[in-house]
Amino acid sequence: MKTPSLFVLGVAMLASSGFFAYGASPKKLLVVTVTTGFRHGPAIDAAEQVLPALAAKSGGEFTFEFLSQPGPRPSLGKPPERTPNVTDEQFAAAEAAYKTAAAATKLEEESWSAKVKALFAEKLSAEALKAYDGVIFCNTTGELPLPDGEAFGNWIKSGKAFVGMHAATDTLKAMPAYYEMINGSFAGHPWGAGGSYTFTNHEPTHPAVAMFPLEFKWKDEIYQYNNFNPEAVRVLLSLDTARSMPHAPYHVPVSWVRDVGAGRLFYTNLGHNAGTWTDETYQKHITGGLRWALKLVDGPSTPNPNVSVEMALKGVVGIAAEALHKDAAVLEAKALAKAKADPKWALQAREKADTFRRLPTLDVKKGAKPEEVEAAAARKLDLLSKILAEIEQ
Repeated sequence: MKTPSLFVLGVAMLASSGFFAYGASPKKLLVVTVTTGFRHGPAIDAAEQVLPALAAKSGGEFTFEFLSQPGPRPSLGKPPERTPNVTDEQFAAAEAAYKTAAAATKLEEESWSAKVKALFAEKLSAEALKAYDGVIFCNTTGELPLPDGEAFGNWIKSGKAFVGMHAATDTLKAMPAYYEMINGSFAGHPWGAGGSYTFTNHEPTHPAVAMFPLEFKWKDEIYQYNNFNPEAVRVLLSLDTARSMPHAPYHVPVSWVRDVGAGRLFYTNLGHNAGTWTDETYQKHITGGLRWALKLVDGPSTPNPNVSVEMALKGVVGIAAEALHKDAAVLEAKALAKAKADPKWALQAREKADTFRRLPTLDVKKGAKPEEVEAAAARKLDLLSKILAEIEQ
């Protein structure tokens, strides 16, 4: 028997080490940037420049194909408003012109929607999806015309990747199978795009968030969610609601991962601001999450609902201590100790904290009576006081 040459042995060693992974066929992803609701125009424009550049830097790991808008969506604008110096004849003429424009816009909208539907039928049918290894919803919004929602879900479950960026959670809100999969639907953004906020990194070794420190500041628009199930996902990043304004006594997840059957899902709320897309750390964030979703790297995806409990309790303590003049550090230590000793109570406290999010905040400037504003504020303070009393028992 001949002894293997050093060349052959070297090839075998390189192959076993994964050196030739770059020689494999690149993973192909479809990036959807179509919107039928609010359009994050500057961010989407930035993403359509940044993502191809990241693919070029990937060493052949992945490529992107885009499903973009078929031109601007037709928009009518506001109806004419009567001003004091406008005559009856002038206003009637303006109304007639608006009515004519509205009829034309309606026809243009129908044509535009038909083009969008045709694009989705071409790229996202059960047959067309076979050409892709993953799909990215990049700041999509509204009720997108998926040709077959069930087939789309089954395709992901078969072992494919789904990546959602920012407004992907403000998409298909009338489709339970979708918002249950992505695990959240947009319910407002008290933390606006112009503010800088404090975040907690729960998984500093996970490839999707390893580029962030344990605590960091970031400028972006941050969502809160309906239909978020802490038992379904592994939260990677959270907003520190006790150290960000406005304060909030509930958990605000920011980025998470989960298994979807044999497939993987990665979502990040970051990505509203165009400047976010040109930030090197953010680019590493989405690249890491994408590579994880494509199974090019590994990282845990087991749900961590304890994170939601801990962050909710920290939020409760932060705002309650301020409102009731208590020592936040002492209360936080008590809350976390009680949560550890009594997991059932911890879950109930988290649910009460989320109830706070759904209580209305009334404003005299928006038509509420002063006594109504006072009563609404009292209900919120009463709920916080009850949770605080439980912590101090």
